[in-house]
Amino acid sequence: MNAVLSGITAEALDPAALCARIGDDRAGAVACFVGVVRDHDAGMPVTAIDYSAHPAAGRVLDGICRRIAAREGVHAVGAWHRTGGLVVGDVAMVVAAAAEHRGQALTAVSDLVDLVKAELPAWKCQWLPDGSHVWSGIA
Repeated sequence: MNAVLSGITAEALDPAALCARIGDDRAGAVACFVGVVRDHDAGMPVTAIDYSAHPAAGRVLDGICRRIAAREGVHAVGAWHRTGGLVVGDVAMVVAAAAEHRGQALTAVSDLVDLVKAELPAWKCQWLPDGSHVWSGIA
């Protein structure tokens, strides 16, 4: 069974520590992605983001990770997503994969991030400099 580590948390994420947990002696590559809050989105300046998630988000994230971990050559996968208030520069998400070869690890991380963005029931409220806000991820 391949290792799967994931979580939804209001606590600050430590990318180096989380990526180190994905190491596997069978793997020739460990790829990590760190998503951070940027100062703009869709041409608008952003000062902060409030992330919220459905109570089932942890199970959904675990399921996404398990699908990726089942791939040929992938030995371990991890994904962690923040909730709560974040400011520009804060880490919002960490994704990591350990695999036989770099292509497998890089593809696993890229695909996992895409699946999180498409399937995770999480929403963000982006705060603008004038104090107004814009929600995204709301269907």
